[in-house]
Amino acid sequence: MHGRSRILLCSTATVAAALALPVLPAVSAESSAGPTGCAQVRVVTVRGTLEPQSGSRLLTPLADRIAADSGRGAVVTELEYPASMVPDSPVRGVENLTELVNQAAADCPDQRLVLLGYSQGARVIGNTLRTPSALTDVAATRIDAIALFGSPLFNGGDSFNRGDYDPALSGTAALPVGALGEFTDRVRSYCATGDRVCQGGDPAAGFGNALSPGHFAYFVNDYRDQAAAFVHERLDS
Repeated sequence: MHGRSRILLCSTATVAAALALPVLPAVSAESSAGPTGCAQVRVVTVRGTLEPQSGSRLLTPLADRIAADSGRGAVVTELEYPASMVPDSPVRGVENLTELVNQAAADCPDQRLVLLGYSQGARVIGNTLRTPSALTDVAATRIDAIALFGSPLFNGGDSFNRGDYDPALSGTAALPVGALGEFTDRVRSYCATGDRVCQGGDPAAGFGNALSPGHFAYFVNDYRDQAAAFVHERLDS
């Protein structure tokens, strides 16, 4: 499977300690998810361009927080893919994410899945979900929540958008409104003003759009808090 996993067993003490910290906390790992080997929740992170395979600086702390807040046995998986500026990097990401999600659903059909993506990682998730025929029916139904940050696929007209974005502007590779189909109610796509990846950047500028100050705003604004609350609500529904 194209992912590295860390099992997270949640307790009231862990959640309380996590919420007391001013930053998003990491959760200690255990050796198994329970007698069946299947965690109740799997949080998959898909990192942004040039973020390390060892863990996304933006998403991994959020994933650990979501796992702790879930109150369930949970596993955090970092998707293995290049996350580079090589042209086929997003394509390989889609292939690996499709395989990971399908395999997870086959191995653990009752497991609930959460997908988190930043920048190129958000593009990988969006392009995976827009072609649901690549996912098995079980896999598609087990995806409970998706949170995207600074997505190149961002369309200012989508109902699941959140942030201080300009709705008249869209991303460098915007999808048509409604392209995520059946997943629409399960998505939150966060876009910050001044982020030229999701707000009217120049496609010809390539990675240069990711160097805009707005693209780093997610490290300091409250959008990760909003995403954690959204995922918590979805998992409790």
